[in-house]
Amino acid sequence: MLKNISRAFWFSFVPMTLLGLITIGLLIAGIIPAYYLIATFIMWVLVGGLGIAVGYHRVISHKTHTLPTWKENIILFLAVFAGQGSSIFWTAIHRGYHHSHADTERDLHSPLHGIWHAFAGWFSHMTEENPMVNPKYAVDLMRKPNHIWFHKYQQRILWGVPLLVAIFSWKLALTGFFLVTAICLAQENLINVVGHMKLKIGYRNFETKDNSHNNILLAYLAWGQGWHNNHHYDPKSFDFGSSISGKWWEYDPCKLFLPFLKN
Repeated sequence: MLKNISRAFWFSFVPMTLLGLITIGLLIAGIIPAYYLIATFIMWVLVGGLGIAVGYHRVISHKTHTLPTWKENIILFLAVFAGQGSSIFWTAIHRGYHHSHADTERDLHSPLHGIWHAFAGWFSHMTEENPMVNPKYAVDLMRKPNHIWFHKYQQRILWGVPLLVAIFSWKLALTGFFLVTAICLAQENLINVVGHMKLKIGYRNFETKDNSHNNILLAYLAWGQGWHNNHHYDPKSFDFGSSISGKWWEYDPCKLFLPFLKN
């Protein structure tokens, strides 16, 4: 039976979401002081912004920049705490299934299969016996030892680092890691839902072949990922916002990280 368990769902999404909700409850109750949210904000910027939106999405999946290994390793380490798997896993899904077959039967997390499926249900079905994701779509990453290493040890890092921090401060472990992971999981999964629903929660600048929509709230709260129609129109652009649409107010917050990406 253990071989038929969806590890991504039961060992990442479920416990991290529950720990995030517990942390919010402790903050509301005053058991964790509000100033611990400073740690949440800093780690959200680093994990959700630099790790996922810039690292996994723009730099690694769409190859917008070439980075030295030490910068790649910083991104790979930070991205682990978003709870969304390794760079190989994330990239294979994004390249091979989402962009290649957006909003079709082969798109693993399209709302075409239902809202819950798009939000989290899709990876609850991935087991060792039914992996669903072919790593051939990230074959370039499988040739790189640092990506292989983080792929192998990402679950140990995801849990091990916060538990080590908890030895010194359980409040910091909850607010700086587990709550951040829950937030990052929620915001990325909401992009899957809101960014591709047939029900228009947003608007389109371009007539793409998929159901992608821009959503201004998610664009600013989820590091530019909400300019989703723009991105599907021009996937190779680092800036998902105004450089594609020409609309000045469609600002992509990921541009704040451009100094880090310079060699």
